[in-house]
Parts: sequence; structure tokens; C-alpha cells
Amino acid sequence: MQKPCLIKNILIRFNLPYWWRRYLFVVTVLLVILFLSYNNSFECSWHFDDYGNIVENANIQIKQLTWDNFKNLSYGIMNEGRISRPFSYFSFALNYYFGGLDVFGYHVVNFLIHFFSAVFLFLFIFNTLKLPLIKEQYEKQAYSIALLATLFWAINPVQVTAVTYIVQRMASMVALFYIMSMYFYLKFRTSCSSKSIRTFIYIGLCVLCALLAIGTKENAVMLPVSILLYDIFFIQGISKENIKKNTKIIIIPAVIIMTVFLISYDFSSIIKDYEFRPFTMKERLLTEPRVILFYISLLFYPLTSRLTLIHDIEISKSLFDPWTTLAAILVIMLIVSICLIKAKKWPLITYCILFFFLNHLIEGSFLSLELIFEHRNYLPSMLLFIPLAILLVKGLEYFYQKKIIFYFLAATITFLMIILSISVYIQNNIMRDELSLWSDNVEKSPRLHHPHQGYAVALLTAGRLPEAIIELKKTEKSYASALTTEKGVTYGCMGEYYYITGDYEKSLEYFRKSMDWCPSNSCVPLSYYRMGLLLMKKGLLDEAEQMLKKAISLKPQEAGYYLTYSELLIKKKQPDAVIKKQRKH
Repeated sequence: MQKPCLIKNILIRFNLPYWWRRYLFVVTVLLVILFLSYNNSFECSWHFDDYGNIVENANIQIKQLTWDNFKNLSYGIMNEGRISRPFSYFSFALNYYFGGLDVFGYHVVNFLIHFFSAVFLFLFIFNTLKLPLIKEQYEKQAYSIALLATLFWAINPVQVTAVTYIVQRMASMVALFYIMSMYFYLKFRTSCSSKSIRTFIYIGLCVLCALLAIGTKENAVMLPVSILLYDIFFIQGISKENIKKNTKIIIIPAVIIMTVFLISYDFSSIIKDYEFRPFTMKERLLTEPRVILFYISLLFYPLTSRLTLIHDIEISKSLFDPWTTLAAILVIMLIVSICLIKAKKWPLITYCILFFFLNHLIEGSFLSLELIFEHRNYLPSMLLFIPLAILLVKGLEYFYQKKIIFYFLAATITFLMIILSISVYIQNNIMRDELSLWSDNVEKSPRLHHPHQGYAVALLTAGRLPEAIIELKKTEKSYASALTTEKGVTYGCMGEYYYITGDYEKSLEYFRKSMDWCPSNSCVPLSYYRMGLLLMKKGLLDEAEQMLKKAISLKPQEAGYYLTYSELLIKKKQPDAVIKKQRKH
């Protein structure tokens, strides 16, 4: 008979009830393994969208806990009076309040969100496997299946960008509230008495977590659908009568919600956003099925050589260009069709697969988002490893008497866990700073604009000017996969290079180019500021003033812009205007 492991021995000594020991064992194992995998992530620097959402976002940089501050941060980066992901920005604001822009605190919170997501995922899977409709098949192995499936999900290196990339707390936090809501719904539906206080607490927590999820990120709107399907698959049972009954219940609220959505949502903004994308809405819709299948391949074959921040994927121009477009659509249709046909026979397996596709619908549809990001898999993949865990646990049980095969299978599972954990560690090392991240991304996606630009900016910041200009010239010729206006940022960076090296005429030329490439001008405030400085040097004070005013309007939180503007006003012999400006700001 095998001896209990060290962790179990420690827990037994505390004389806790058996079920408490089992839960504490899971929590301890998850915490230890996740810490070993992510302990090198706590000092990783800011990256990419971190700057706009946190580092340069005055709304979240609060120094007092006041209602006005909370109201302002709820607008995110929109500054249009429209609430945007308030709970995400609230969490960033609290981080800033307690630790400023020290990345350590942000990473600790991200790690804890990932840890608690894993804990609640285990609880959800474990309790699901004990439901009456499927307990005969899975209850005996429920604990092992739940723990193994959770580990495969939690230490999958695909999740690194949702944990280590600070701003993608939005992706991990929405998943935490999402799975918590589903867990509390499960507890509500399995409560012994429909009128007990515990029942009301469970449904209250379910609704609260659902609201927190929706207030964290928009893709949480699929939560009611996930819960409805869960109820039909595992609580009520799949039958024509139950499907008809639920259809009648939801059809009126669904029509009302869709009508309100169609009336209130500004679809013209989506069409307008596509003007700055290198692909059309039709091309995005055609490309996303290929992206979804690529995500599946990454989740089950997550080699570090295949993982990066910005992937290069060919845009689908038609069903046959490339030919894999139609193939991907047919494969997904076939998978979903089989799931629907076999749902009654294999409710658990089919639900896990449908959950994945369902929760990719928002970011994988008509919205004018970038085509592909690994962090988008964090929520959809939460249940995807349950079928694999069932296969492995059932295999261990089947081969228990054949010791050689049993130990080989157990060793293989352990080896997989170690490899996944090491891969997470490697990915975190890649994200330690801007130079390591973008140099890796350039190597893996050499055709794309964004990686070259990110690497060039990192080189500029590091003072490696000869390498920076070489990379900027590569950026100028590269393919803009996200926003066509990003070329304006490139020209702004080239202007900055020539400004630093003292070639002011060339610097002016590139700053002007950067403005021409950014119709909204919001992406190049530094170009206006530098233009103002250069025009001041030339004695063209009126033109310089216009440039500095524009820079300030685009980036009003930048104190240096006001100081330079004050210097300009002094040169123009307008001291009263300087005093007035300083009092105002």
C-alpha cells in the first residue's frame, strides 16, 4: 500500500474532517505548482496596452478614495462619459493607490486571480461530476478528474499572457467571476431546500458574480447562455420536453434584450473602426474559424516556439483563399453538429466542447478587434481539458493491475505537468522586459509591423540607437496587421530618433509624416510636442504654440507639455498667460 504524500501527512496531523483535508490538499497543490511556475513573473515589466490602460491612464491613477475618482476610473480610457469595464479599472486603481506604478503589486493581484480561478474551477468540475445525471459514470473519479483537468488548464503556457501581461487581468478576472457565478448557480440548483437561507445566499452570490463579470469585460454576456445550457445538460436532462419548456421561458426576455441591444448599440462605430483595419468585417468573419482551430492546437500542443504576443496569420479573402478557410468552417460545423447530436449520450464531453466555442463567439465574430490573441482562450478553455482528464484517469484505473503500464502512464502525466510548468517559466522569462518580449516576437512573426515597432521602441529606450534605426526601417516596410494608423507611430519614432541624433530637419519631416498617417492624431501626441520644440528652436513661436496646444489636448496629463508651453508663452512675452495657465493646471 502506498504511503500518503508529505502534504497529506501534514493535513492529517491537524485532525481535520476528511473532506476538508481533500479540499486543502487541492488548494495547497495548486498554490505550490502555480507559484513554482509563475514566481519569475512578479518583476516582469509593462508591455504594449499596459501603457495606455494603466501607465498613462490618469483616470486610474488615484491618490484618494473618493466618489469622483471612482466615477472617473469607471470610464476606463474612453473619457466619453460611457462606462467601460469599471471593475477592471477599479482593480488597477487600487493597485495604483497602494503601490503606484511598481509592477510587483499588479503581478501579485494577477497571480491571485489566476490561483482563485483555478480553485473555483476545481470546485465547479468536482461538484458537476457528482450531479445525479452523470454521477454513475464519474463520481468515483470526480476528485482526480477535477484536479487533473484544473492543473492542465492552470499551468498551460497559453494562459501566460492572461496572467503575466498585466492589463489582461481583464481576461483572467472576468473568467474568475464567470466560473464563480456558475459554481454558485450549481450550488443553488442542488440545495436541499428551495426556501432555505443557504439557497438564497447561493443565488445572490451567483447574480453578484455575474454582474461583476459583465462589469469586468463584455464577453461575460455569454454567461446566461452557458448557465442555461448547463441546467439543461446536467440538472433537468436533455429531452424534447425540457428544450421546448426552456425555449418558451427564454424567448420573450431574449427578444426584449436583442431589441434593446439593436436599438441602443451604435453599430456605425464598428463599421467606422474597420476603416483603420487591414481587413474587412467579412474577412475577419472568414478568418476567425481558422484562428479558433489554431487556438485548439496551441492549447493541446503549447510549444514555446509557437507562443508569442502577436501572431502572424494570413487573412482569409474568400472561402477558398486560403483553402483552409472553408475547411476550418466545415470542421467547426462538424464538431458542433456531433456535439448537438450526441449531447444526450455524452452530456459532459459535449458541454465542455460547446462551452469553448460559445465563449469565443464575442471576440471571434464581427467586432473590429485584432484577429488573434492568446489571452482570449483563458475563459473558453476552462472546461476543455475535462475530456482529456477523464481519459487519463480512466486509463490509470483500467491499467492499475498492469503495473508497468500504470507506472508508465503515471510518469507520463507527471512529465507533462513538469514540461508545462517549465514552459510557463520560459514564457515568463520572455516577458521580463520590452527587449526580450519584442525580440522574441520579431523572431516568431518577422513579417508583422507591431513586433518590429515594439522592438525598435525598446532599443530606442535602451539607447541602442544604431540598432533602433535599422529596426525602424524594417518596421516601415512591414505589414500592419492590426491598425493601418500604426505607421504614424513608426514615423513618430523615426522622428524621435533623428531628434535625439540632432538631425532636426529630418526629424521634422518624419513628425509631419506621423501626423498624416494618424487621422485622429490621438496616437502621436509626442510628434506634436517635438514639433513644438523644434519650431520654438527656429523662432516660429505661433506655429509652435499650435503644436503644443494640440499635444496638450491629446495628452492632458503630461506635465512636461505644460512646462514647455509656459516657456513658449514667456518667449512670447505673455507672463500673465503663464500665471493663468499654471493656476489652472
